[in-house]
Amino acid sequence: MGIPIPVLILIGVTILMSAIARKHRFGRHVFAMGGNAESAELAGIDTRRLTVLVFVMMGILCGLASIVITARLNAGASVTGTMTELNVIAAAVIGGASLMGGSGTVYGGVIGALIIQSLESGMILMGVSTPLQRMLLALVLIAAVWVDMLYRKARHS
Repeated sequence: MGIPIPVLILIGVTILMSAIARKHRFGRHVFAMGGNAESAELAGIDTRRLTVLVFVMMGILCGLASIVITARLNAGASVTGTMTELNVIAAAVIGGASLMGGSGTVYGGVIGALIIQSLESGMILMGVSTPLQRMLLALVLIAAVWVDMLYRKARHS
């Protein structure tokens, strides 16, 4: 069909994780724990077990991502993917997730990742140095967090 395999994997994982987050008890418990872990525990959610399950799920998804990137680069290295935490956090916040927890969507995270990747690709094409790229990405993250805080403050007022 002309669609790259990694894109098909992205679509499949996005649909699966969105269904888990919205339709399954596990997803509701994760959102509850993200909003307030103490309240979630008082509501009867086994937060220790849930934390382990979330780490297991993230390990599986990281393994899948490493398979995709190794196949894409036709090489494997232990440092591949290091220092991408800022990109991930920025993508989540730009996609609508709150750093305070309890809100966000999988689709928003994917859209945030597309925006971050577009920014990075544009900066590479413009010849922006890597340290300056990181600084600009950090400024985008700060702006996104600031807008999120203003939105939350206006919503609760």
